[in-house]
Amino acid sequence: MSTPDALVLEMLAEPTRRQVYDTVRRSAIPMTREAVAQAVDIGVRLAAFHLDRLATAGLLTVDFARPEGRRGPGAGRPAKRYSAAHRDVEVAVPPRRYHLVARILAAAVSTAPDDAGTRALGIADAEGRLVGRAHAVETKKARHRLSAAATALESLGYEPRRERGRLCLGNCPFDGVVDVAPTLVCGLNQRLVQGVLDGLGIADRCRAELDGMPPDCCVTIHG
Repeated sequence: MSTPDALVLEMLAEPTRRQVYDTVRRSAIPMTREAVAQAVDIGVRLAAFHLDRLATAGLLTVDFARPEGRRGPGAGRPAKRYSAAHRDVEVAVPPRRYHLVARILAAAVSTAPDDAGTRALGIADAEGRLVGRAHAVETKKARHRLSAAATALESLGYEPRRERGRLCLGNCPFDGVVDVAPTLVCGLNQRLVQGVLDGLGIADRCRAELDGMPPDCCVTIHG
């Protein structure tokens, strides 16, 4: 399991560790502890400590290789080497999911350029179903259905809260782009949330409606 983004940022706030990380990221080849220590001008043991912390957090990958030119008996043990991992780190308060709306719209434009808006709604629905299936649980009681929906929607950053038999969504993960195309973005929200309900298997008892009131998201779940 990878380290949450907030903890990763806290880890990189330590100046020496950030230097170590940036040094490895800029390198075109994997780096040994000794090479990093020399580049950052710190001791090998300190370099190893920071490198291993970064690797544990999923920011670096590790492999082993003998130094170039050394082969066969007497070549020594393979050296531990570090490379930058492919991981994006992003923290937003409240949560935003701009990569999700960008992926939905990019897929819509590439597959249906003449009717990208309609296509985007279908893609949002499919994305929501995937999230719902990942959180699906067997439930018959209404309060359990809303709890399952709340858990799934929390993972998308909606900040759901229960009010009088419904779920209000306290945050819009796409807030920064709503003003550009409110009808489209609110429609994507509604179809994404409805897809989550479908994926959870509770869409016959719960529905996503465009009746939310600011500052909440435009969508409310009635169950």
